[in-house]
Amino acid sequence: MGNPPTQIVHASRGARAYKPTALNHGWAPLKIVVASQEDPVGRAVGELLGAGEPTDLRVGAERIRKLSEGLYVLKRAGLHIHDARLEHELPSEVVVQTEALIFPSVHRSESNRPALTVHPLGNLTDEVEVGGLPLEVNPVPARLMTEAFLRWYDAGERFGVETTFEATHHGPHLRSPSYFIEIGSTAREWERPELLKALAEVLRGLGTDPLVHAPVVLGVGGGHYMPRFRDLVRRRQLAVGHLVPSHHLPSIGQEMAEQLVARTPGVQGVVFARADDAQRSPLKELLPELREKELRPRSSQGTTSNA
Repeated sequence: MGNPPTQIVHASRGARAYKPTALNHGWAPLKIVVASQEDPVGRAVGELLGAGEPTDLRVGAERIRKLSEGLYVLKRAGLHIHDARLEHELPSEVVVQTEALIFPSVHRSESNRPALTVHPLGNLTDEVEVGGLPLEVNPVPARLMTEAFLRWYDAGERFGVETTFEATHHGPHLRSPSYFIEIGSTAREWERPELLKALAEVLRGLGTDPLVHAPVVLGVGGGHYMPRFRDLVRRRQLAVGHLVPSHHLPSIGQEMAEQLVARTPGVQGVVFARADDAQRSPLKELLPELREKELRPRSSQGTTSNA
């Protein structure tokens, strides 16, 4: 006989601001790993995380299952980037209490270079070929996403694989804070047991070093892989939210700029990769610009270590 369903505290659909809610004898909010069963990495990492304890909430046909205090898994049929139903099937009490929906996934690139990546979700233009809605970005949990990146970077160094951010892109569109964490770029990497195990361990460790004192910023400028911000978060105390590459700046108008600010909760400033990027962005009128010399050095004892 299995364990009885874990009770998750319900909240009203009308609640807008997040307030920590006691979950299973603690104050931990929900971090939910969404494991797409059509994605090779999502499926494998979901299996490595284990079955967990069933809760009393379902999303579609699947139960949300508890892995540890504050960490849950949802195994989801279909391909994540086009999972338009997820937005409508998430119970309101889950939406209110969710700190992050985290999607382990494959990464693909034209170069087929091995890479480990982390990125926010949404479409900065009206292009929706890879899911989501045109000109809509999701909320991004900047501190948790940056913590995941730092842990993933350490794993990449151990296994000789480059780790980088990517600019905000693709679906699914969600009301809840969300991001992807990926293994790329071919089946050779997607099936490497040590990378899959390391990704499962990164997910299990999230929230133990939440970068609570790091300022949250928008990152603007550079190419799709945002190298400036990959390097900056390793040197300085900051957490990055939405990431806007230089080639999208001509199409970022006032409305999208305001959306990027609103959907990076807790944002305190913007960091530009180059002076030219600042001149071309309306974000400079909405947020103070932060420069590297104004940011505190990152402690060598900070987030990173994984078994």
